Amino acid sequence: MRRRPLLVLASAVALLAGAGVSSAADPPLPVPPVVPATGLDVKSDNVTHVGTVPVEGVGVSMKVVKVGKQVRAFVSGAAGLSIYDATDPAAPLLLGHLPLYNWENEDIAVSADGSTAILTEFQGTLYLHVVDVSDPSLPRITGSIVPGGAHTVVCADPACGYLYGSEGQTYDIRDRTHPVELPAAQSWGVLTGAGTRGHNLHQDASGTWISDTSPLVVFRQVKGDPLRLQVLTRGEITRGTGYQHNNVRPRAELYRPRAKAASLGGPLRPGELLLGNGETNFTGVCDGGSGAFSTWSMAGFDKGAPMRQLDVLRPVSGDYANGDPAVNGLGCSGHWFTEKTAKDGSVLVTAAWYEHGTRFLEVDPRTGKIRQVGFYQPVRGSTSQAYWMPGTDYVWAIDYHSGIDILRFDQSAAAPTTAQVDASWLAKAGVVDPVSELLRSVCRAGGRMSDQQHGRLHELAPDADSAPAVVFVGQLASLNHTG
Repeated sequence: MRRRPLLVLASAVALLAGAGVSSAADPPLPVPPVVPATGLDVKSDNVTHVGTVPVEGVGVSMKVVKVGKQVRAFVSGAAGLSIYDATDPAAPLLLGHLPLYNWENEDIAVSADGSTAILTEFQGTLYLHVVDVSDPSLPRITGSIVPGGAHTVVCADPACGYLYGSEGQTYDIRDRTHPVELPAAQSWGVLTGAGTRGHNLHQDASGTWISDTSPLVVFRQVKGDPLRLQVLTRGEITRGTGYQHNNVRPRAELYRPRAKAASLGGPLRPGELLLGNGETNFTGVCDGGSGAFSTWSMAGFDKGAPMRQLDVLRPVSGDYANGDPAVNGLGCSGHWFTEKTAKDGSVLVTAAWYEHGTRFLEVDPRTGKIRQVGFYQPVRGSTSQAYWMPGTDYVWAIDYHSGIDILRFDQSAAAPTTAQVDASWLAKAGVVDPVSELLRSVCRAGGRMSDQQHGRLHELAPDADSAPAVVFVGQLASLNHTG
């Protein structure tokens, strides 16, 4: 999508980055969203694109924490860490920025009090940085593990004294200047039997943990100790939904175990619903195996009962000839999502879907039935994470291409028809050819081309190696190739 330049903002941010961090005496910097040209995005009538905050360039992940009366958004991108005052999500203020090449820190971790943030990656750059963000105008790295790190980490306790890493690691960062990875025997992966093949962990409102491993593991801490863990159940949940990228159990704090002899069937009760999004990177076109959003019953999980699949929502299938998006450089794939309770009691999900943008889903909390009720996708973009802003109808969609797209969802407006929803999945045909989009994705990642991407390139264009753009990216890839 064409964005109009914002020269004043760009100059201000350049000065900010040049100084390393903002001065504590500097006031917050207003960041008015850039309004897109009319008609160049694909969206349902109940979604308003307020504008784009292009500061990040390559946006990757975000966490929101309330500090006093202020809502702070911690946005991690390829250019570093930015901290925003998002109390009014339609009119953000930039509080501070830490300039740092950072790929990719896919799900930034922030302590409950908003004083500590973690930047990490285990591929290629190999690092874990502990960042003091207690003064958001002066973010600074206090300690690092290099080489080291995980693909994603989460705070294992509210103070973020310990971290759980996606590959089963446990870190002790109580001394912010000297973070350490604990021995394998003390790692959550060994303590739960989950091993080292994972992507993320999620702690629900009841304190229960769910790992995105295969098989999935549900566990809890004994007396709040991050190093004493009790496994509650395990579950093989892929079942044609692709790699289960992240899982969330809404209304977990309302869960009450069923009576011992009670049936586990019938309508779901609060805390028995599990939401999951599948990731199928580098798949190109959408097909029956592409990553899908799914719902599961967790009735009786605390007594070891297996999980049961309820419903699956898949992208509309197709190919380049019949109109499937010619842009799936990152794959026809779901990614990070968040949820909230809608006015009618349903579960309202906003989910990132790479080149298919941001999808709004309504889930029946009693049956797990999924209905798509809205969508927004920029013509050129690849959305990594969609985040409901606290207490509002606004979503910040973090995008690898445009930075931050600010959206507003009107639940009272009519939802799109099935025909409109189906057409939206196929709406980007011919806008960008698949080779160009794949190369753009590689360039945005610093020229790092994976084996999967290289194979996909030759699949799309067997004779493309001599093209100037491909030669240029190939030269970068030879320096950064991770295979």
